[in-house]
Amino acid sequence: MSVKLIAIIVLLMLLLIFAIQNIQPIVLNFLFWKISTSSVVSILVSFVIGLLTGCLLMMIGRMKKKSPMS
Repeated sequence: MSVKLIAIIVLLMLLLIFAIQNIQPIVLNFLFWKISTSSVVSILVSFVIGLLTGCLLMMIGRMKKKSPMS
């Protein structure tokens, strides 16, 4: 087995343990909405939103560097 595959398996196992230990329901309040979900779902959604925001900002930065100056 390659080191990369072992690292992926270990990280997936840690994610599974994290998900199993964080199944208690929580209530999220955002403006006028109240959403009841498990804490692991809210953490993963926050992570994905942050990841997408970072990727978008990185793409905007690259496009600004490539565009010719007027």
